[in-house]
Amino acid sequence: MKSRYNINDWLPVTKKDCDARGWNEPDVVLFSGDAYVDHPSFGTAVIGRIIESRGFRVAIVPQPNWRDDLRDFKKMGRPRLFFAVTSGCMDSMVNHYTANKRLRSDDAYSPGGRAGFRPDYALSVYCNILKDLYPGVPVVAGGVEASLRRLTHYDYWSDSLRPSELCSSRADIIIYGMGEKPLIGLLDRASSGENVESVNDLCQSCFMAESLDAVDKVGGWSDVMLFSHEECLSSKEKFAENFRAIEKACSGREAVRLIQRCGDRFVVVNPPFINITTEEIYSFYDLPFTR
Repeated sequence: MKSRYNINDWLPVTKKDCDARGWNEPDVVLFSGDAYVDHPSFGTAVIGRIIESRGFRVAIVPQPNWRDDLRDFKKMGRPRLFFAVTSGCMDSMVNHYTANKRLRSDDAYSPGGRAGFRPDYALSVYCNILKDLYPGVPVVAGGVEASLRRLTHYDYWSDSLRPSELCSSRADIIIYGMGEKPLIGLLDRASSGENVESVNDLCQSCFMAESLDAVDKVGGWSDVMLFSHEECLSSKEKFAENFRAIEKACSGREAVRLIQRCGDRFVVVNPPFINITTEEIYSFYDLPFTR
């Protein structure tokens, strides 16, 4: 029986797939800790299809091997715009360990449910590899692991406070939450020639600033200065106060920008977009997924 699908119905996952499309280079290479399943319940597929729908060439590298000669990180080459990185639909540590910190024997987002296809703290591992291999190429991080770890956070697995993923991953920008609208905004600006590393006024994104003078006063946002990462390390009360301020900013009606010092730099979290409309949601999930 002849299949009703053509191989080009899926987004390319190998260099051969890109060559078959006549691509010299992709615009965006998307790395994911999950297997590629072309269905709108998988964030990687949604992001990939949105990039494609905007007229860009996107290739996906699912579950790259980080333990060999890193050929998976090199096979697509250097993208024209940026690398995009997600650890997958789950925080990689939740994916790996039970609440009793015992290693899980399976992985629901890997072929056959087999475990062992992604590292601990996958987002940071992937981003650091790309930064080392391709200095000068912007790295954009997203997904649940990046979103939940965008500021100083308690890490259950190490029983310690860890800094923003921007510090540990060296990503240039984090898109947090539901990333469709900020991603489209970033793509439009990158395609117009703007350097992704200099984008600091995009809603629902985070970036590192060398100084407060480098933070543009845009959007009419009010700033909330959080206690620094170092202050949180020395005081549980200050960490708790940060948590209260972050929750208030996320659930309030006022657009608030959060700023936290980490070492000699500053983590800046721009306020989220206004909720997307029903029509926008339909347009995202009506993209040509093979399902």
